[in-house]
Amino acid sequence: MLRHVSPILLLVTFGACAPEQRADAARPNIVLLISDDQDNAHLGFQGHPLAHSPNIDRLAEAGMIFSTMHTPPRCRPSLAVLLSGRWPHQSGIYANRHGGALDPQGSLPNRLRNAGYATFAGGKYWEQAAGAMGFDAPAQPDRMFGRAGQDELFAFIDEHAGKQPLFIWWAPALPHTPHDPPMRYQDLIDPEKIDVPSWLPQATLDVFRQYEHMSLAMGAWLDDEIGKLVQKFRSAGLYENTLLLFLIDNGWSNGLVAKGSPFEKGISTPLVATWPARIAPGKRNSAMIESIDLFPTILEAAGLEVPESYPGTSLLGALEGEPFQGRRTICGAIYGRGATPGEQPELDVYALYARTTRWKYIYYLGPVDEGVWSIMKITPLADMIRQRGDEDLFDLAADPLELDDLADDASRRALMDGLRAQALTWWRQSGGVPLE
Repeated sequence: MLRHVSPILLLVTFGACAPEQRADAARPNIVLLISDDQDNAHLGFQGHPLAHSPNIDRLAEAGMIFSTMHTPPRCRPSLAVLLSGRWPHQSGIYANRHGGALDPQGSLPNRLRNAGYATFAGGKYWEQAAGAMGFDAPAQPDRMFGRAGQDELFAFIDEHAGKQPLFIWWAPALPHTPHDPPMRYQDLIDPEKIDVPSWLPQATLDVFRQYEHMSLAMGAWLDDEIGKLVQKFRSAGLYENTLLLFLIDNGWSNGLVAKGSPFEKGISTPLVATWPARIAPGKRNSAMIESIDLFPTILEAAGLEVPESYPGTSLLGALEGEPFQGRRTICGAIYGRGATPGEQPELDVYALYARTTRWKYIYYLGPVDEGVWSIMKITPLADMIRQRGDEDLFDLAADPLELDDLADDASRRALMDGLRAQALTWWRQSGGVPLE
C-alpha cells in the first residue's frame, strides 16, 4: 500500500546572539512544529483574547499564515501523512489502534537524510524504529519530550549546526492530556475572563471554565517550549536559513465535536510558515490547503525532486509570494480509533466529507453514536447520532462552528448531491475501494 506523509514543519529562530549563517550558504534547516490535540482557536494570532502564545504569534508575524489547512482528525494517521506524503487509506495508517506498519521507503526523513540532512525526532512518533524511518536521533522518541525539557535536541543542534542542514520533527505531547500544566502557566490565564458559549447548558458553565482554563494553560506550556527552541536556533546563528512550520496534528474542543470527527474543530488547523531568508513577513493566505501538501513543500525547499505520483501540492511558491489558488474543494475520510484486521479502510471509514470555502458536506457511511465521538462530555450528544446514509450540510460563512445543520433544506439538494459526488470521486481516484 502507499504511504502518506504529512509532517508539520516549523523552524523558529529569533534574533541573533551568534553570527548568522549566510542565507544562501546551505540548504535550509527545516523544523516541523507539531502541536498535539489543540483547539484551533487557542492561539493569539487566531484572535483568542486569553491565549498566551507570544512565541508562536511572533512566528506568525514573521512569516505567512494559511488560515485553513485540513489534517486527519486523529494523532497517528495525521502524523503518518507528514511522514509518507500519502492519504491514510493509501498508506494503510488510518486509525490509532491497529497493527499496520508504515513503509519507511521514501519517507520524508529518509529522503532528507539521504540528501545529507541530520535528522532528529522528538516526542510523539507512532511507527517502527525511528532509525528505519530516517531519523538519526534519538533511537526512540520519548513522550516526555518537551514536558521534561529538550536537552537531547539541543545537544543534537550543537553537534550538527553549521556542519549539516537539520531536519527536526518536534512533536511534544502538548497540549495533549493529561492537562496538568505547572502553576506558572495556569497563572497566565484568568478563568473568570473565559467567555462561555451561549449554547452550553447552564449546569455545565463551571466545568467548561475549568476545562478551558487548563487547556489554555497547556497551550501556554507548548508555546514556552517553542520559545526555547527558537532561542536555541537564535544562539546557534541558524535563524535566517530555517524553515519553521507550525500546525496542529488534530483538533480538540471543550463543548464542540472535535477529535475523531469530520467537523472543523477536529480537522482544521492554521499553518504558520516562517523562513526569514525566503518568506516575507506579515502575510495571511486564505487559500485552502491540506497537511499532505507539506511533504512536497519540504522536499522542494530542500532542493530535492518531488515525485509526481504524490498527491500533495508544494506551497513553496505561495510562501515566496507567487499567485496561489489552493484547493477549490477539500475531501477527506473519517475513521474510528480502531481498525478491522487486514487494513481494509473501506470497512472502517464511517464518513466522507467535502468542503469548499463556504460549504461543508458530510456523508455518513456507517452508524455513529456517542462511542464514536472523542470529545469532552460537556454537551449532550443525542443530536449527534447518525445512521448510514445520513447527511450534514453547514454554511461555514454564516455558521463557522457548524451548529446549524441545513441538510433538511430541500433547496440545497443539488448542492449536496454535487458535493457527495466530489467526495466519492476523490475516494475512488485516490485508490479507495468503491463504497457504493
